[in-house]
Amino acid sequence: MTTPVLEIAEFRTTGETSDFVAAAEAITPWLAAQPGFRARRLAEIEEGVWIDCVEWDDIESAKSAADRILETAAAAAFMARIDFSSLTMRHARIVISR
Repeated sequence: MTTPVLEIAEFRTTGETSDFVAAAEAITPWLAAQPGFRARRLAEIEEGVWIDCVEWDDIESAKSAADRILETAAAAAFMARIDFSSLTMRHARIVISR
C-alpha cells in the first residue's frame, strides 16, 4: 500500500502577482497529467509569499515529477518568477484527508 504525500513549497515571488498566477495556472495541466497527481492548491500567505501544495499518490510520484518539471516549456515562466533563495520544499505523509 502506498502512502499519499503532500508536497509543500513555500517561496517569495519576483515581478507582478498577475504574471506569477498566470504562469502557475499554465503549468497546472502538466502537473495534472503526471502519474500519481491528485490535487494542487496555491495560496498567498502575504504579499509576495506563496505556498504551493501538491498532493501525490506517493513520494515516488512526487519526486519523479520534480525530476521532470524543468524539461517542460510551461515550467520556464513559472520558475522564472520564483525567488529560489527563499524556497523551502517539504514532503509530508498524509494522515487524514477528507
